[in-house]
This record gives sequence, structure tokens and C-alpha cells, in this order.
Amino acid sequence: MAAAVAAALAPTTEAVGSPLEQLLENAEDLLADGKRAEARHVLEGVVNTDVAADDAEGIRVKERSVYRLADILSLERQVDALVHLLCVIRPFFALLPKAKTTRMVRKLFDLILSSGASLDRQMEVCHDMIAWARQEKRTFLRQRLQHRLAEVQFARNERQEALATLQALLREVRRLDDRALLLDIHLLESRIYYSIQHIGKARAALVAARTNANSIYCPPLAQAEIDLQSGVLHAEEHDAKTAFSYLYEAFEGFHQLGDQARQARKALHYMVLAKIAADSPDELSALLSSKNVLEYRGQDMDALRGVAEAYNRQDTHLFNRIMRENKDSAFLADEILQRRLTEMYNSLLERHLLKLLEPYSRVQISYLASLLRLDVETVESQVSQLILDKKLAGIVDQQHQCVVVFDEQDANVASKRRQQEEAEKAQKAEGGDGAPSSSVGGEKPTTTLYQDALAALDKYDRLVTALFDKAGGKFDALVAENMRKRQETKTDKKKDGKKSDEKEEAEKKEKDS
Repeated sequence: MAAAVAAALAPTTEAVGSPLEQLLENAEDLLADGKRAEARHVLEGVVNTDVAADDAEGIRVKERSVYRLADILSLERQVDALVHLLCVIRPFFALLPKAKTTRMVRKLFDLILSSGASLDRQMEVCHDMIAWARQEKRTFLRQRLQHRLAEVQFARNERQEALATLQALLREVRRLDDRALLLDIHLLESRIYYSIQHIGKARAALVAARTNANSIYCPPLAQAEIDLQSGVLHAEEHDAKTAFSYLYEAFEGFHQLGDQARQARKALHYMVLAKIAADSPDELSALLSSKNVLEYRGQDMDALRGVAEAYNRQDTHLFNRIMRENKDSAFLADEILQRRLTEMYNSLLERHLLKLLEPYSRVQISYLASLLRLDVETVESQVSQLILDKKLAGIVDQQHQCVVVFDEQDANVASKRRQQEEAEKAQKAEGGDGAPSSSVGGEKPTTTLYQDALAALDKYDRLVTALFDKAGGKFDALVAENMRKRQETKTDKKKDGKKSDEKEEAEKKEKDS
């Protein structure tokens, strides 16, 4: 086939160099003329041509042809053809250095992924290539393929299987001290641990990845991924300013690489959310107007602008409307982005609720629910959480289904009384006298109704407990002891009385005599 194509193209192109190089040049000319199908046929002929092990020029031309053909198939989104190409060129790997083989396999895997291959197909290709690498005793390539297998498992939400694959691979790679692969393994491990909310282990894995990166030359792509993961973890710990710094570095790193637009857009999403969480609307406006950010205009950025506006206005209605309008957008499928938006909505709901409660001392929960356009149970739960978190001074009146908000003075007095009671309890526990003070900061509570009711209930509790103890015979021994002591006291008094009478009679007789 290659010979036929070459013969067909011979009249239009001068013979320069070897026949394979001439075919490659012809394919480049066809691509320049927009004849992609013809160029693909020519390149397939070059790839299917066998070259000798000592033909350095032929090996170089065939290597370039593989990359060019893979790019064409990727543009046409020919997943099956890419997988077939990866299988066809296996004999050619024997003529290449191991480093070039690994780079070519990784490149083809990336193109298969970008061409829209399903996760099941990626898993199938990984297992097939791992078995081939194991058979050919290509340890370095097999380890890289196993790392890619763990990435596919993570993408399929098979987190435990991915961790098991990484742990087995980690033990083997540590013995070989392959720091570049260790960097990738620890970075993926950190992402997996973060997804299952093991933040401590995620941070430890990230530290290990950074340590390996500092001991070798770290490629710009790996450094950008480290910065991205660092920003995500700092955002999880609500350190928005530090998170923004790392995410900005990650965005710049991906943007400068040129071929990482998807990762750059992801970093930009996280960066905007971090700036929103930091309550810096002016800085956010300047960021969204910068030159690099404007290159990523789209529906996703418009949605994030709306989220920023809703957050600044403390408007949950606008936030929910934006989420409804973009519910089918691809950028909302990001798990990390969903988590950040959920936290942001909860914070926004708290702010909106506190803003609505501010002018009231007593308000119906159903009225708040109608204003927020939420169900009563959700609003009641949110108010209860605000009270428990001490962000709202008040109570929920279950009988009348309303919220009673304390004014600032009563809230301060109640807070001081609670602090005093806690201090007295601590003092009693330490052996102090625990004498209560006569006043609290010179202020008196406006009412003692609740305190008196609690004191009365406490006394009734003690009384009922004592009655039950008495009925159960707990005090029988004590009563018998008291009766015995009383009897002894009476006997002693009688004896003392007799002695006193005898003494008086003796004194009287002495006087008479």
C-alpha cells in the first residue's frame, strides 16, 4: 500500500532523501493542502513499513510518522484506530530506546483519552499493554502503565482499587528509587485520599510528592499539578488567600504550556472560587479582566461571575437560579468544584438568613421559608445549626413554630451567666468553695423565669429521688442507727438524772445533820 501511494505521489514531489522520508514529506504537503484522508493513508504506509535495526534515518522517520498519524487520528477522534496503532507498532518498540518507547506510549494514551475513549476501553487497553510489557520484561514501561491504570480506576470511582494498585506499585518503585515516578504516584495518591476525605493522608502524600520534586528536575507540568493540589487542600482548610496563591501559580503553569487548556481552565475555576471565598470583589473583578483569563471566556466563566455577584449580594435566589441554568454544564461535573460550591451555598444561606432575622425579635419559620423559597424543615434545621454554632442568639419555639431572637444585651448577659456557671462548676471540681457572686459584671438579667423553673425542677428531682430511695430501703440502716443512738442518749440521760437525785438527797441529809 505504501509503495502504491508513493508511486501516485512521485510526479508531484521531488525525491529527496530516503523513500520513507519522501513519503513523510508528501504527507506533510497533503496536510498543508487540507487533504487529511490522503495524508493518513500515506502515513499508515510508512508506519506499516519495516525498517532495519541499523537504519537510524528510517527509525527516525518512522517515529515521526507515528506521532503525525496519531495526531491525525486524534483530530478525527478515531479511538479504535488509535488503539490499533498502539498495537501495530509494538514490534517497532524493540528498535527504540526505552525512554523513547515510554514517551511514545504515554503520548498515545493521552491522545486516546482526549479522543473521547470510554473508561472501560481505557481500562482494557491498560490491561493489554501491561500484559505485553510484562511479557517483554519492560519493567519501567510496565510501571508507568500501572500508574496509568490507577488513574483510570480513579476516574471510574474505583478508589480502593486505585489505592491498592498504587500501594503495590509504590513498594516496587521505592526499591528502584525512580523519583520521577514516585512524584507521580504520590501526587495521584494525594488526589485519591482527598476524594475520600482523608485530608491528613492527602497532605502527607503531597508533602512526599513535593520532596521528590525538590530532589530532581521537576517538569513544568508536574510542578503545576503540585501547585493545583496544594491550592485544593488549602481551600479545603478554608485558607482562601494561600489557596489562591497556589492556584494562580498552577493556572500560569498550565497556561504557559500551551497544550493544557483543560487543566488551566480547571485551575481558573478553583482560583475564582477561592477569591470569592476571600470576600475580595474588587480583586476578583481585576482578575476576571486580566489578559490570560479573557482567553478562557465561556459559559462556565459567566456562571462563576454570577456566583460571585450572588455571594456579594448575599442572594440565595440568584445563586440557585444560576445553578439551575447551568445544571447540565460539563464544568459542574467536577467533584471538587461541586464541593466548593456546596460549601459556598451553605455559607451564603447562613448570611442571608442572618440578614433576614436581623430586624426581628420573633418571626415565624414559615415566613422565613417563603422569603428564602425553601421548605420549612430546611430553614428550621439551618436556624438550629446557627444557634448551636453560637452564630445566632435565640431559641426555636417548637410550640408556635417561630424563632425568638434575643437582643444584644440579653445575649451578653446570658453568655456571661453561662461562663460564670461553667467557672463555678470547674472551681467545685477543683475543690474550691464555688461561692456564687452577687452579680454578673454589674448587670442584672431582665427575668429569672427560666432559672427559677430549672431550680424548682431540680428540687423536685431530688425529692422524688429521696422518696424512691427511702421506699427501696436505702435508709433503713441509717434509721436504725439513729434510733439506737437516740435510745442510748435517753438511757444516759436517765442515769445522769438518777445520779443527780442521789447527790441532792445526800447533800440534803448532810445539811439536816
